[in-house]
Amino acid sequence: MKTNGHATLKILPATDSDQQVEVIIALDDGRLALRYSTWTEGLGWCTQKTIWLDETQVEALHRALTVARARLRQARAQRGERVEAAKVIPFPIIKES
Repeated sequence: MKTNGHATLKILPATDSDQQVEVIIALDDGRLALRYSTWTEGLGWCTQKTIWLDETQVEALHRALTVARARLRQARAQRGERVEAAKVIPFPIIKES
């Protein structure tokens, strides 16, 4: 959705159905925002906090989230919980005749 020079790239619903995080890009300067909203009966979605990130911060956040995801999976595995295996795309094998 595009509004006011911004486009919503993704809406991430939370465990509680009355909370969400939107990933938004500013079309004019390419900055990215994370917008935390809560649902209020009679008002709809109300923004509680918006965090703007420049490209360097987005890259650093991506690296931090990648590390965090790996540590969460490792902790689940150590607790004996099932951990989804990584998806690997096999390369085709060329047989010589």
